[in-house]
Amino acid sequence: MIVILGVGLFFLVWALGWLLEKLSHTLLRTTQEPGTRSWFMLVGPGVALHETSHFLGCKVTRTEVVEFKPINIEVQGDQVILGYVKYHKPTSSLKNAIINLAPVMVSLLLLIVFALGATYFVPISPGLGGDALELITNLIGAKANPDSFYPFALIGGFVYQFLYTFSELTVINPVFWIVAFLAMTIMFSNAPSGADIRNASTGLKAIILFNLIWLAIAYLLPDAGWLLFGLYETLAVFFSLSLAFAAVGYGFFILIAAMSKLRSPWQVIPFVASLATGGILLYLTSTGILSLAAFTLALQTIISLGVFIGVTLLMLLIRPLGRSQ
Repeated sequence: MIVILGVGLFFLVWALGWLLEKLSHTLLRTTQEPGTRSWFMLVGPGVALHETSHFLGCKVTRTEVVEFKPINIEVQGDQVILGYVKYHKPTSSLKNAIINLAPVMVSLLLLIVFALGATYFVPISPGLGGDALELITNLIGAKANPDSFYPFALIGGFVYQFLYTFSELTVINPVFWIVAFLAMTIMFSNAPSGADIRNASTGLKAIILFNLIWLAIAYLLPDAGWLLFGLYETLAVFFSLSLAFAAVGYGFFILIAAMSKLRSPWQVIPFVASLATGGILLYLTSTGILSLAAFTLALQTIISLGVFIGVTLLMLLIRPLGRSQ
């Protein structure tokens, strides 16, 4: 189960990056307008990070880089090239895999780092670093637990704990929105292109084959798991953090996509309403008018975001406020 968790979470987070890019082309108007101010603000950072990751992959494998442009809006026929790294393709399949899978590895690393770091900004929380280490220990100890789905329960509880802790920042804290934006940006950079998948196909096949072989060994000889002591447990925890942070990025994307359906300058109204709700709730709980035990910081965030969505939906019903399709 732990092997399945470690491998499954890795491919799930990668697939979510690919899906987010596809959804952005369908729901987010700015992705269809490369070069605009809003495109550079929302999509450009993800493009730059993606291409920079390829560049770093070239440097790690000592592959000669011919030209590197992290953001380059160029029309070639019916395609728009948003950035690229030109390099001498290595003969080694391993090097090709590293270069083309670099955006996945870099984005996962950044998701993990920012996910852990974000919780340290919550005033009432000491952060989840210690909890992550404890979870690794518990997963290692889960080998002795007769319940096969016990690791899933541990991971699920940890993801919930992260999301709950993050929500305690509340919407009136700028860090809440900064971290959410970074999560969306990193998820955009995580999306693999068709060329990335083709060039990394040999490496991907090797990764999948190794994990399938190890899964069979772990099933037939459970004690063999101690040979890779803590490896899959650590990967499962790291990728669960990535998944939790990806959920934050998806949440931010949904809010941005909803706002994009409104005409300018009315787009700011849902955001202002959300901040006002968060500020009012925080004031009422800090002065004792409302009980903090009942209206927890996490609940205040949920209510504020609910107001955001509710106001947006109401405004979309008013035809002059919505964009023409």
